[in-house]
Amino acid sequence: MGAIGINGWQLIVQIIAFLIFVWLLWRFALGPIIKVLDERQDRIRESMSAAEKMQQELKETQARNEQALAEARREGQEIIAKARQSGDQMIARAQEEAGVQADAYLKRAQDSLRQETDQARQQLRQEIADLATMAAGRIINKELDPAAQTQLIKDTLAEASNGQMAKAS
Repeated sequence: MGAIGINGWQLIVQIIAFLIFVWLLWRFALGPIIKVLDERQDRIRESMSAAEKMQQELKETQARNEQALAEARREGQEIIAKARQSGDQMIARAQEEAGVQADAYLKRAQDSLRQETDQARQQLRQEIADLATMAAGRIINKELDPAAQTQLIKDTLAEASNGQMAKAS
């Protein structure tokens, strides 16, 4: 080997030195670096798994939120429908009560009008009876000829109508 310029002992020492270098490099440099890279890769994998899990949970939460929102909307619509129905019922009851009250007021007004009409008729009958009695009393007190009797009746009626006007005033 000497002809090619290679020394055997030196080659063995260099190979041993190279193997020691590779072993030291692996043991103290590449081994820890690879270990750190593996650990980092594991952490990244775990982070990605956690991110996917969080994303899945977010989707589930969003689905639950949408379901709760739909339920709340449905309940809101039911509440609005019930409120409208209740309002309509209250209005119908109020209208019915108003109708009943109006009928009661109308009946009372009609009764009052009927009583006043009856009182006016009774009073008119009384006044006619008084006039007839007064006219008869005058006729009996005086015996008159037919022309005088007619004049007496006219005078009595005129007095009576003047008396009624005075009472009405």
